Amino acid sequence: MKVALFGLLWALAFVILESTQFVFFGGLFQRMSSFLFGFLVFGIIAVAFIGWAAITAPAQLKAAIANPRPLIAANVAVVFAVSAYLLSVQMIEPAITYTISGGVMPITAYIAYRLGVAEGEPMRNTMEAIGNTLLFAGVVYLAVITIGGWSGFVRGDAGVAALGVLLAIVDGVMFTWVLIFCQRLDRAGVGPGAVFGLRFPLYVLFAGGFAALGFDHKGALPLADMAVMVALGLVLTVPPLYALQRAIASVSTLTIGTLTALGPFVIFALQMIEGRVAYSTATLAGLGLFFVGALLASFGAVNATVSEQRQ
Repeated sequence: MKVALFGLLWALAFVILESTQFVFFGGLFQRMSSFLFGFLVFGIIAVAFIGWAAITAPAQLKAAIANPRPLIAANVAVVFAVSAYLLSVQMIEPAITYTISGGVMPITAYIAYRLGVAEGEPMRNTMEAIGNTLLFAGVVYLAVITIGGWSGFVRGDAGVAALGVLLAIVDGVMFTWVLIFCQRLDRAGVGPGAVFGLRFPLYVLFAGGFAALGFDHKGALPLADMAVMVALGLVLTVPPLYALQRAIASVSTLTIGTLTALGPFVIFALQMIEGRVAYSTATLAGLGLFFVGALLASFGAVNATVSEQRQ
């Protein structure tokens, strides 16, 4: 009982921390270059995790180097995924970026399956198919209201809104491929900590170069302010992943999926508290559609997994 309770608390911590991350980044990148932020935060993460792996598990780094194709592919996918995420979250509502990105991922996994990718995921039963169809409908609906001007925030005109939506889609698609390539590294004997650090070096170089060229520059920031922002960025980036890993070890996939589906509502509430994003009934309706789809897809996925285990 205690194990399940702690697992539930870890899952809730993941949802709250990740939701806070989206809202914080959305506000932060009105003042600070997302590329400079990404260079500093993910540079520190890469050095820390790769350095720790080099000390504690050097064989894992050798295994990664011996498998250059998934390693390079993961790095390239991360460049697009992280860049798209950090740009989208400052252009449109953070809740909409989160929801569109999350809704695109199972669709991408299904397309990968249809293309013959081993790590792709089929629709294993009617409930899962209906759930993912509703997720797709939610993505389309949120894209339409954002571009049409009915959401709570767009940093510009309809063109900026369309770009923000497109970047959220790119984030979801490319992050799915990040997971696929990281699964291949895991099967090659590279542990999760090493994989986490090894997927960022190319992005760090990319972000550093773009920051040096002045892309997405918002003006000079005092070093003290920048240090605080980077520290908060680290706190909101690494602990959610740890919390998710602890939750996975203690509670069911369905429980985690259900709580994760609440993420858009948590972000929506935090947006209202922050005050930068206006309240939008249209956005809330889209989040509700996503939630129903996510629940059905989660139930369908769990039922399929249980059926497979019984065979």
